[in-house]
Amino acid sequence: MIAALVYLQVHSIKNRLWMRLRRLKKPKYLAGAIVGGLYFYFYFYRWLFLGGGGAQKISGAASAETMALYESIGSVALFVIVLLSWILPRERAALAFTEAEVAFLFPAPVSRRNLIHYKLLRSQLAVLLSTLFLTLASGRLTAGGHAWIRIAGWWLILSVLNLHFLGSSFARTLLLERGISNWQRRGIVLAVVAALAGATIFWARQTIPTPRLEDFDSLQALLSYVRQVLDTGPAPYVLYPFRLVIHPYLAADGGAFLRVLFPVVSLLAVHYW
Repeated sequence: MIAALVYLQVHSIKNRLWMRLRRLKKPKYLAGAIVGGLYFYFYFYRWLFLGGGGAQKISGAASAETMALYESIGSVALFVIVLLSWILPRERAALAFTEAEVAFLFPAPVSRRNLIHYKLLRSQLAVLLSTLFLTLASGRLTAGGHAWIRIAGWWLILSVLNLHFLGSSFARTLLLERGISNWQRRGIVLAVVAALAGATIFWARQTIPTPRLEDFDSLQALLSYVRQVLDTGPAPYVLYPFRLVIHPYLAADGGAFLRVLFPVVSLLAVHYW
């Protein structure tokens, strides 16, 4: 049955692409395609294959301190994204099916597990396209000959987030069914975050000298203080799962990538389960 769903997905993509190509017969779609093609040519092609200066700057080797700062900032960004997925949404489970899928798949002899696999397979198309775009936009296809590391790193990050968003939507639905309203859920999450933030601030005030305004005379000084707060005290324990997800993307070479791959794959497997 999985093979049939894969066949359905492949031919759906094929038919969708063919339909868009047929639209090019109309002037408005043809003009849009030409403008989009020129944009991608001048923005990506020159940097990737004609030695654009921007790509060379991005591909320069970064120091260990800079990479550690990137890791801290990236883990905080992932923490905020995951936090918002538990605070903002109001709707129930996000495993939505189109009218055509409901009409053809629901009456078919397809188990619920296979329907979930089908939706996960469809979501991977968006994840792969987003991975390609983010890799191109960050100039990482020319990053020291390790483009595959950046592509795999982005795919792992986006795949974990995608599965977490889906899982959190089912968890929110379960809470609603057990009588916990959206505002109660938000209050609980915000209370936990406030406690964690309070513990971090208390530790920083007790341990790190309180900075003065003149201490932040440069961006480097500000970033150094932020890194000190995020790398010591309670913050590393809170951000640890998010650092695991960031590690493969920041790997310097293939060996380093493989050494940090297992924890992320484990997180991905737990979310999938």
